[in-house]
Amino acid sequence: MDPCQQFICGWLADNSPLPEWMRPDKANLILLASNFQWRGVPVHVAVAVGARPKEKAINWLKEFCRQSQRPLIFQTDGEWIAYGPPQFQTEMAESGRNPWT
Repeated sequence: MDPCQQFICGWLADNSPLPEWMRPDKANLILLASNFQWRGVPVHVAVAVGARPKEKAINWLKEFCRQSQRPLIFQTDGEWIAYGPPQFQTEMAESGRNPWT
């Protein structure tokens, strides 16, 4: 089966906390339902639609992650940026990790 037929972005997921304006074509990002974890904690992953997500969308996600106490890794200008506890940011920067490796 084609994986694109089963793909559901975070905005369309059941019980999605994302507001209407965070729709991918409006926010320039897709929040992925991923299994990426750091030290047993789920990590939110956002992929840019185009070169970079809108700043408003990134700021909303950062606050959402702060409140949910989950780290965030997001893509902008082709680079992966880690947001969360200092240890998370350091480990992601040192390893050059992205959610797919």
